[in-house]
Amino acid sequence: MRYTYVFLTLLLFVFLGAGCFGGSDTSAIDGGVFQTADGGGEWTQSAAVLLPTGLGTLVGADVETIEMDPSDTQALYIGTRENGMLYSYDGGVSWMRPFHDDLTSGTINAIDVDPDNTCSVYVAKGGSLYHTQDCSRHFQTGLYVETRNGVEITQIIADWYNKDTIWLGLNNGDILRSQDAGNSWKTMTNTDRPVTDMMISNADSRFVLAGTDRDGMYRTEDGGETWVHIEKELKEFSNAYRVYRLTQTSTADVVIAATKYGLIRSFDFGLTWEAVDLVTAPGEVGIYGLAINPSDANVIYYTSGSTFYVTGNAGDTWSTSELATSREVQTLVVDPTNVSVLYIGVARIED
Repeated sequence: MRYTYVFLTLLLFVFLGAGCFGGSDTSAIDGGVFQTADGGGEWTQSAAVLLPTGLGTLVGADVETIEMDPSDTQALYIGTRENGMLYSYDGGVSWMRPFHDDLTSGTINAIDVDPDNTCSVYVAKGGSLYHTQDCSRHFQTGLYVETRNGVEITQIIADWYNKDTIWLGLNNGDILRSQDAGNSWKTMTNTDRPVTDMMISNADSRFVLAGTDRDGMYRTEDGGETWVHIEKELKEFSNAYRVYRLTQTSTADVVIAATKYGLIRSFDFGLTWEAVDLVTAPGEVGIYGLAINPSDANVIYYTSGSTFYVTGNAGDTWSTSELATSREVQTLVVDPTNVSVLYIGVARIED
């Protein structure tokens, strides 16, 4: 049944044409989303966008973020730099646009899916937080609206244990928490630098780790009431205070951070760190795509530029594959139910 659907989709793509969707440079066809079903051996571009007027394409889009629904891995959500948010309910075979006009254009900074509710999704655009509870048919606006000039939401995480708890990270360093499903918010700490990633421990949702640009990490183990600044613990890793991505195993016994230094690893949810051996020298490349096999900490995936790296022995050796794109990978997601399936989003390098 699914193969029939794919075939019909491709036929529509041929007969209706690609349609102009994604980016101002219509000649660029190496953007959007790529996916692999064999652990990175071969990659294919996921491009078909279902529109009311026919079929469009993602091939010109700059994708900044991809989120996978933890309870339905066929449900994917992407945030783009110019074309708003899109979602797929068939594992990236086709993509759709939300009905809410605000989310069909502009930059989407962050997306998160409620771990307990497949149709509950939070989306950040600029300083505004949107929420849908009916699979993107309708969005609630004004859940959070930032009024300070130039301040935007950069991160969203929904608590998997306390369903009414939502966390936000802002580009001014604020970390906010709501315990009543977004009706009210409290600033829990300020990191002084943009929040680049946030993560709730898979073992205990009172533990939260936040990465920043140029100010290391911040860690709480009491739901945000007190925080520890993880900075001096990073000094032996040059420039590791610039944190790009965070990932963890299903039990949170291993955390990996992508930093300007390279990859570093923690076995105590961020209190102490060690270096992960890479093919490249420390600080030589930028790493913006990062994932770990949720059930096997020896399997790590990361990207640099348009190169994909994977190790099955915790970094002792690495295998690589090249992507057919001139753009840089910004985000990487692995399917926890089938770790051979991965998705990446690529975007032009900004000056």
